[in-house]
Amino acid sequence: MAGLMLKFPAGDRIVVNGAVIENVGRGARLRLLTPDTQLLRLRDAIDPERAKTPVGRLCHAVQMMLIGEWSCEEGVPETLAALVPLREAFVAGPDRSCIDEVAGYLREGQFYQALRQLGRLRRREAELLSVGSV
Repeated sequence: MAGLMLKFPAGDRIVVNGAVIENVGRGARLRLLTPDTQLLRLRDAIDPERAKTPVGRLCHAVQMMLIGEWSCEEGVPETLAALVPLREAFVAGPDRSCIDEVAGYLREGQFYQALRQLGRLRRREAELLSVGSV
């Protein structure tokens, strides 16, 4: 049986298509069978107060579209526009490829996949910022 398998520990919360779900019992496993379900584990969510870097702010923006707090009609063009200066700032080939993948996922409405790629870019951004501060 296909689908996304989730481990859902006790007390964990997730957002599924805009609805917050909390596991109040023991740990559980869930399988999402509906394709294109928009899902975000709240422990992975980016607090807007901590999204202080350019990539962090983009992650937060995509997260808001993923959970339905920001309309795709408004959010996708703004987020795509914000990728342009990032593509200029990140000069390594793999980083630019990552940005291109994010843009493609945004155009397709695949916000979870865009967030995954932005997570990689966020780690790279942290590396570059730590080297620059030495």
